[in-house]
Amino acid sequence: MREIRLPLPGRDASYRIVIEPGLRHRLGPVLTPFRFPPQVVVISDRRVARLHGAAVLDSLAAAGLAPVLLTTPPGERAKTWAVVQRLARELLTRGAHRRTPVIALGGGVVGDLAGFLASIFMRGLPFIQVPTTLLAMVDAAIGGKTAIDLAEGKNLLGTFHQPRIVVIDPEFLRTLPHAERLNGLAEVLKAGFIRDRDLLTHLATVKTGLFKDEAELTETIYRAAAIKAQVVSRDEREGDLRRILNFGHTLGHGLEQASRFRLPHGRAVAWGMVAALTLSERLAGLDQAEAEWGRRLIRDFGLLQSLPELDPEAVMAALSLDKKRQESGVPFVLLPRLGETVIQDGVDLGLVAEVLKEMIGGGG
Repeated sequence: MREIRLPLPGRDASYRIVIEPGLRHRLGPVLTPFRFPPQVVVISDRRVARLHGAAVLDSLAAAGLAPVLLTTPPGERAKTWAVVQRLARELLTRGAHRRTPVIALGGGVVGDLAGFLASIFMRGLPFIQVPTTLLAMVDAAIGGKTAIDLAEGKNLLGTFHQPRIVVIDPEFLRTLPHAERLNGLAEVLKAGFIRDRDLLTHLATVKTGLFKDEAELTETIYRAAAIKAQVVSRDEREGDLRRILNFGHTLGHGLEQASRFRLPHGRAVAWGMVAALTLSERLAGLDQAEAEWGRRLIRDFGLLQSLPELDPEAVMAALSLDKKRQESGVPFVLLPRLGETVIQDGVDLGLVAEVLKEMIGGGG
């Protein structure tokens, strides 16, 4: 079993990230040391519940727990206040109390939603992440950020609520659709871009063959998750360093919003990273050859398929609502060198619009 310790200040705040194939069948024993009360609530979307719910519930029951499964619609449309209220009422009906643990079984959407609910129900319930997508394993499940969406934008209502443990079973990825694998690969590449150029070099050699070798996949998840954990442990609440995790996300979220979420998160982030590499050339001194190598790597993983028809003005309007925007412009994470970051505050929106139009017109 690979294990990452995520140390955080405060009593009982630190937690483990454990990674091993087959862990879904041993979830009950993994949770036994926490001495939770018998009733545990598992929140999952309907597709994941159908594929993996039985194995997880059986493992919990075999350890003497009494699991309750609550489901949500699949996809981003579940991250609404209406769904949160419905789940909260179901928790009340089931007799949940302040020690009742909530287990998020699913991808980033389920983790965001279940974590948000756990953070506000009775002022906070214990929370466990069991990510089932690559994106969640290496990014969304680690760090305690929770959120739901508003019509005006993504993740505009949110909290910080750290999990007690993150349990990663790479075998979940066997049932993951190809498009969802690409979503996760974008976040793996992001980890390399911001912190580990050697990881990028390694990924360039394995490419999508990564999913054919379980040991290779497990090690890649470990390396990318360790980067996320390292950053979070030094900046739990996005005060400064944690902002580097937004590489590719600033424009990526604008693309998602403008497409009405028809553009998957990973592909949106991939296009956002392409734009950030171009901005890095112009504003942070990134070598042109390095920038092109980075763009080619993203392209070689199949992440730069054609964009849906988008109105650049709609993208920029979404960007102007970004919760990180400043009066002088939008902060961007840029790269002076691959594997190193700098925060460029107040990047002029006119320059961003120029790069966006070049990108949409030129296809990456």
